[in-house]
Amino acid sequence: MSDSSEQAVLQELDTSKSPKNIWNLKGKNTFKIGRGPGNDIILPYSWVSRKHTLVQQEKNGIFHIMDLGSSNGTYLNNKRIYSPAILNNGDAITLGKTKLKFVQFLEQREYVEEEDVTLDMTVAYIQKEMVTILVCDLRDFTSLSESMGNQIVSKLLQFWTKKVGAIINEHDGLVDKFIGDAVMATWIGGDIDKGIRHAIEAAMEISVYTRKMGENIPEMPKELAIGAAINTGEAMMGNMGVDSHRDSTVIGDVVNVAFRLEANTIRNELDILLGEGTAQHLKDLQGYFTRRSFDLKGKKEKINAYGCNFKKLHEYLTSGVK
Repeated sequence: MSDSSEQAVLQELDTSKSPKNIWNLKGKNTFKIGRGPGNDIILPYSWVSRKHTLVQQEKNGIFHIMDLGSSNGTYLNNKRIYSPAILNNGDAITLGKTKLKFVQFLEQREYVEEEDVTLDMTVAYIQKEMVTILVCDLRDFTSLSESMGNQIVSKLLQFWTKKVGAIINEHDGLVDKFIGDAVMATWIGGDIDKGIRHAIEAAMEISVYTRKMGENIPEMPKELAIGAAINTGEAMMGNMGVDSHRDSTVIGDVVNVAFRLEANTIRNELDILLGEGTAQHLKDLQGYFTRRSFDLKGKKEKINAYGCNFKKLHEYLTSGVK
């Protein structure tokens, strides 16, 4: 295939919506955007975080955008994104007061919606596997940054990500990526039931660590907590070249549902949600988990999931249920 990265650019627009700066998205797979000097695209404005957002390209020419835990958020076509999203030609990206436009020539890439990405289109992915996905997200991270200051929160996040990575590894999982104040971990193939158990135990341990970490910080204005979601199903796996430390990832509906379920935990006053693909591998959920139905983006029908708080999850894990 031709080098479609030469056909994609990011434009910074002025008040008349005309390009005042243009960056070619070529020569690498990832482009970090932010105020700090270590970024590929530097936007020197107070409303842009030092590390604000990330644009990454797959081998098939498809670009994704993800927020890096910025204070003001990343908006795609006027909607704030909380998980990786596909970029299409003409998409509007807003970072604070800065307006950007993604341009990619259509002869190199057909217009696609996130839910329409198929196995044929994701040619970078070389195999299918059953996978369990864990997504954990620090609650109220933006308000913490505002009340405590970026320096303290940045250090907090540094310690948190290091410990969370260790917890996941101890439970035989793999950290797929850290996205700002969130982590995505995977348990791939093998004994599915065992992988699910490891994912649940990891979520519980991450919650305990996060709460204790907050208690040990005098400046912490409120309890430090996480939301979590676990989902199990088939996913595509292959090389992405996200950074120098990792060149593989997983993608598919199972991943998208996990991120969207996690976003629904705080809205429904829950700590954790288990997707139906995960729940069907577990016994005796009744009495610990409540079944809920959710309308998720890209889904024509409601998605069933099972939720509880971490106290109930601890009771479930110590009840002897296998």
